[in-house]
Amino acid sequence: METIQDLLAPEKNNISINEDAKTGEVSVPGATVVNIQDLDHFLQVLQVGETNRHAANTKMNTESSRSHAILTVCFLRIFWSLWFLVHQQNPCVLPAD
Repeated sequence: METIQDLLAPEKNNISINEDAKTGEVSVPGATVVNIQDLDHFLQVLQVGETNRHAANTKMNTESSRSHAILTVCFLRIFWSLWFLVHQQNPCVLPAD
């Protein structure tokens, strides 16, 4: 079984990769999840991961490496008017996690 290092939390260096045999869905339980606020925040998080990434030459090819990076992005679209009706709060302020 392969394991990965979390580039947003380098101390997490032995995270398992799980694949559902029926659906083929792949998950990485224990990996860092970041709620992105805007494009600048996204780029900052991406830079942190790039800074923590380690690559080295292989014996076969000095241009190649054995380091691969995986970025998973999930989008959540909220319809503000419906959210406001359900929560009876200001739709421009999301609750803290």
